[in-house]
Formats: sequence, structure tokens, C-alpha cells
Amino acid sequence: MKIRPTQGVSYPRSGHAAVFHIAKDYFGDAFIYCDTDEKEFCGCGSVPCVNPDRTFAKNHDFGLRRFSGVRIIPSEHYFIQYRSPVRSIVSNFYLHREGYLQRDSRRGWEKFARKELKFWNRFIDKWVLNFPSSANAPLYCSYESLLADPLARVREFIAFLSDGPVDDETIVRLLKRIPIAARDNLAEFEFFDPTFFRELEDATGERLLRLNLPSFTQAG
Repeated sequence: MKIRPTQGVSYPRSGHAAVFHIAKDYFGDAFIYCDTDEKEFCGCGSVPCVNPDRTFAKNHDFGLRRFSGVRIIPSEHYFIQYRSPVRSIVSNFYLHREGYLQRDSRRGWEKFARKELKFWNRFIDKWVLNFPSSANAPLYCSYESLLADPLARVREFIAFLSDGPVDDETIVRLLKRIPIAARDNLAEFEFFDPTFFRELEDATGERLLRLNLPSFTQAG
């Protein structure tokens, strides 16, 4: 089965791992994956991937934390994932704190969160709200919509990559083996603070409203 080479650009903790594992099993050996940071999956460090056989490449565009990030190439095809900010930043904090003990405090968490919120704003501005109209139209997938209807969103993703008919029965079977469901409970976060979370959301300007994303109180 032929797969259209695609760049998967995702804000961290927005569901990339779930769709990756499903696509990997769905397409089999035809699914040639590149993760710029993982040697197991190419790890070339180049965007776009230098492997001419590459079919799907992961990229978080971390360069946006300091600079303009990677270049958007009009001829490329993009699958773009994002998520409401508070929950994605909390989830990402859990990953980072394992290697940075100095962040294991409320002060460290708040410093991390404010920095990541700036990254979230830049990511949304670049990849969602201001994606160039001269480029190929990307396929967007919010984490919230993925949770709400996994079958529909995964089917869209498979259809976006594939040049042939979509095998719905296979997708249903894979979703039973690799279920897509919320795995975090914000209320259990040790630095849970609605006042600070609202401060973060206020700093997104009107982006939440424009994207129709739920606030942390609505996201479940």
C-alpha cells in the first residue's frame, strides 16, 4: 500500500503516540517513520527527513521556544495535532520533571508552565491560525476531538496518508487493542491551582475561543 509522505507536527502530549502506533500496525512495513530525536526511528535530526523512503516524520517544532522554528514547505503534506494548553503543559511537566529535579516544586512548575505557554501560543499561531494558504491544506486533529470520536479522527488520518480505500474493520480492531482515552486526572496534579490555570489560559488571548478548545474546567 502506498503512503503519501507526511510530516506529523504536534504540540507535545496531543495524541501523537496513539495515532503513530495505530498507523504503524495498519500500514505495516510500508509505514517508514522518522523521529528526529530517536535513533530507533531514523533520528536524522533533519526537517524534513533526509530519508527518501520516509512516509511519516514526527516533529514538535521545539525551535519555536527560542526562534522561528522549522520552515513550512508548501509542497509538503502536514498532519497537525494540538491540545488545550493547561492539560498538555501539565502532562509535559510530568515528563520533564523526571530529569530536572529543580522543577519539582511549585515555583519550578509555574516557571515551566509560563515558558511552555509562550511556546503553545507560538505553535498555534504558526501551525494552526496562520498556516500559509499557499501551502497544501493540512489535516488538523485536536486531542479533544480525538478523544471524543477516535474512530472518525483515526479514519481521517489513515485516509489522509493512504491512496486507497480505508479498511474500517481494521481500524476498529486496532482501536480495541490500542484504545484512545484520557489517561490523566488534572485534579490529582500536586500543584493543582485553578487560579494559576486561569492565568495561563488568559495568556492565550483569544486562541482558545478561535479554536473552539475547552478550558481546563471543561476538558474532563
